[in-house]
Amino acid sequence: MPFIKIIDTVGSSTESWEDAAKNAIEEASKLPIFKQKSHISKATIKDFDVKIENNKIAAYLCRVEMFLE
Repeated sequence: MPFIKIIDTVGSSTESWEDAAKNAIEEASKLPIFKQKSHISKATIKDFDVKIENNKIAAYLCRVEMFLE
């Protein structure tokens, strides 16, 4: 039975939620935990938000739950 670790992170982008999710996964893959032969086996988008500045969307935010094996 494999041991699975779960990492919860938030990505952001000025362009889209899709880019925010990609950024979250790319940034998480730079964490030291990945030096232990861990890899992301699954990612689940948990929440979407936007950051508003001057009544305009300044950033798309995406909460991502990643499963590491």
